[in-house]
Amino acid sequence: MRAIFCDQFGNPATVLRCRHQPDPVPAPGELLVRTAAASVNPSDLLTVRGAYARATALPFIPGFEAVGRVVAVGAGLSADWIGRRVLPLRGSGTWAELVASPAQWAIPVPDAIPDAVATQCYINPLTIDRLLTLEIPLSAGDVVIVNAAGSACGRIAAQTARALGLRMVAVVRREDHRDELLNLGAAAVVNSGRDDLAATIAALTDGRGAAAALDAIGGAEGAALAGLVAPGGALASYGLLSGSLLSPDLPAAAERGVRVLSFWLKRWVDRCAPEDWQTAFAALMARVGSGALVLTAAPPIPFADVATAMRLSEQPGRRGKVVLAG
Repeated sequence: MRAIFCDQFGNPATVLRCRHQPDPVPAPGELLVRTAAASVNPSDLLTVRGAYARATALPFIPGFEAVGRVVAVGAGLSADWIGRRVLPLRGSGTWAELVASPAQWAIPVPDAIPDAVATQCYINPLTIDRLLTLEIPLSAGDVVIVNAAGSACGRIAAQTARALGLRMVAVVRREDHRDELLNLGAAAVVNSGRDDLAATIAALTDGRGAAAALDAIGGAEGAALAGLVAPGGALASYGLLSGSLLSPDLPAAAERGVRVLSFWLKRWVDRCAPEDWQTAFAALMARVGSGALVLTAAPPIPFADVATAMRLSEQPGRRGKVVLAG
């Protein structure tokens, strides 16, 4: 099979290579899935750049998300799995033509959901759902600030906030995201380069401050959100697009009684029981299948052209998730 390998940390467009290696053999309880599409996320790029070098052994095949059909099963599994369309999760790296995955964590995918959409039905939507429904106590009408809102997570957050009756303030750097985010459900869009975010929050909350803020950037930009959250509210960090983690000890947060929390989906994944896992994904697939949650993708790029895919994934103003085609 062909797979994309990272042999050294660095710029994804230059260090990744597509090459052949022996096909994997599914272990007992595992499925072997032929990949139709695999998504590219910021977490993939950070891993390749070495942000998690101490926890990442070289060489490795990147990727956490994919969709495809089962072509073989390991011992102990029924041959009825063969031919089923699934997300092969919690197994080997997904940027490969064949992916081995434990059957108990594989997610059935309805035929009505296209490959480029199905492959996105994991990290981003579950992260936003966990944050807005479980990690932070929120009520209909609450104001929530979301930075980097032009991202895939930002677009998902706008739709989720609308479904929950929340008023989302989307913070962007590019004006061309405004109409899309408003159409998806944002209550307001603030251009960080020219608009007054503090004034917008004050107007929407009668000066009280937002109930919560979701930070995907980290560093000073993420820390600045603490001063816009109401006492007793929460500032949740779930990404580090700046390359710098958001410190949990922020003076502005301490002064205002704002809770600062770091959310990593992996923590939920590691403690999740199989039945809860399947329930969460069934609800997500239902939202996507009904059109209640729209996930967009750019035209798929072949594995062999990985450098182009990596450059596109870091292109400012890009619309739609970058997807590798198996």
